[in-house]
Amino acid sequence: MLRLPDVIISSLADLVLGLPTLAAHRTRSQTHLVQYEMLVAHPDEEVRRLLAALECDPAAFTSADMKQADYLRSSSFGDRKILERTTIDQGSVEAWRSQLSVEEMQTVTNLVGADLFLELGYGEELLHARKAGVMDMGEEVTELYRRIFRTWWGFRTTKRGALSSPSHVEEPVHTAWNVSDNRDAAIEMLRGEVARLEQILNIS
Repeated sequence: MLRLPDVIISSLADLVLGLPTLAAHRTRSQTHLVQYEMLVAHPDEEVRRLLAALECDPAAFTSADMKQADYLRSSSFGDRKILERTTIDQGSVEAWRSQLSVEEMQTVTNLVGADLFLELGYGEELLHARKAGVMDMGEEVTELYRRIFRTWWGFRTTKRGALSSPSHVEEPVHTAWNVSDNRDAAIEMLRGEVARLEQILNIS
């Protein structure tokens, strides 16, 4: 894992550690929840709600103002389809049902956790995955993945001499210090957690 490109590492961090961290903040009074499916289905309404939550005047932002900036055409980042479309691609919401294999859906379920899927309102999607053959491996599997990733992230940030990690993942910052101070113990802990995870997955 230490040799993975940064883009993949960041994606894993978002999924394994960032998502539950963000989910824990969703009930705070100053948090405004934007659900991707609702944004795709009702973009104007959702944007107005977001602007209102930010105490911005929705009237100051119209569709005519949302023109493509020239820099997007020369940029190497982002979704290139936005340069080809003038409307939102609503097919993206359900694309995972046909694009992900059962094994891939199982991996995502293991990493995120069935409980978090339900808490975030994705019970129907979880049911679809189960009908396709995905099994609920239990909270222990998800927690093992998170602990393994925290330790791994600590090794990575320590190796690079980093004193902080990306803003979307707050918890591994402290783990990096622990790994730096107790490297041998952290390695043994990581080996034990990997062995336990492999044991559970092999039994299942």
